[in-house]
Amino acid sequence: MIRTEKLTKKFGNDRGIFGLDLEVPKGCIYGFVGHNGAGKTTAIKILCGLLKPESGRAFIGDVEVIPRNFTKIKRSIGYMPDITGVYDQMSVWEFLDFYGAAFKIPPKQRKERIEQILFLTHAENMIDYQVASLSRGMRQKVGLAKTLIHDPDVLILDEPAGGLDPNARIEMRKTIAGLRELGKTILLSSHILPELASICDRVGIVNKGHLLAQGTVKEISEKLQENLTILITVDSEIEKALAIVSALDTVQDAVIADKNHISLSYTGGRETAGVLLEKLMSAGVKVRWFAENEADLENVFINITSGNGRKAE
Repeated sequence: MIRTEKLTKKFGNDRGIFGLDLEVPKGCIYGFVGHNGAGKTTAIKILCGLLKPESGRAFIGDVEVIPRNFTKIKRSIGYMPDITGVYDQMSVWEFLDFYGAAFKIPPKQRKERIEQILFLTHAENMIDYQVASLSRGMRQKVGLAKTLIHDPDVLILDEPAGGLDPNARIEMRKTIAGLRELGKTILLSSHILPELASICDRVGIVNKGHLLAQGTVKEISEKLQENLTILITVDSEIEKALAIVSALDTVQDAVIADKNHISLSYTGGRETAGVLLEKLMSAGVKVRWFAENEADLENVFINITSGNGRKAE
């Protein structure tokens, strides 16, 4: 639904984006991850038709993002910047009605649409509030509602949870997940990596304008060939179990994590990890639980942007 081919926009020698190849499937929440200045906002502005690339191409669906297609592109995209511009003197209703009129939605349909999007964003109680009186979290809800006013197929959200308290972030996360269920394709830029990991189907990691990897967190982790973190729970004989696994050359940092739990780093690869279980069972240790700890987006991000990431290309 979103695709770029060798997309390039330079601001000097080391700023901008360089040969960016994004692939965002339809109906997917795609987490766009990178440090400040990594090039995320540059890519987003090009996709929205707000910035012209030096070379490369970008597509929304099968429509290329070029000047003659801007009207069509902007009707199919809902863009929410990190700071939503508002008109303080308006009520929430007036604010959304103004944007509905800008998209030439007839008055009767605007009324129905405003009620729908306020319900979707859990902001229906704010319909008569003055925009100037809204908290940061409330403004983000209204900003998302404004982004949805013309019912776009693609949502591009730049730091939608930035500056929100934990409860507001949880609510925003649920709202975004709900929009996916409605068939929206969502490109989501954020620095709050645990938030991304919990709702994103795929992620793209960009550093200094270069896309280092994209896919699921597990796929990227496998490409990096990181050591596996394996968790083992036994009924008893925890010390015996620890001695057995620690004796293997492929096991590092084996520790007793809790009364009956062992955490270890395994370097032998997923296809041979079962040897640990075999060793324990053949020694008579009763194993209650044996599983790989899921890859953590923060660790993958740190690993790939610290210099190890070129392996994932």
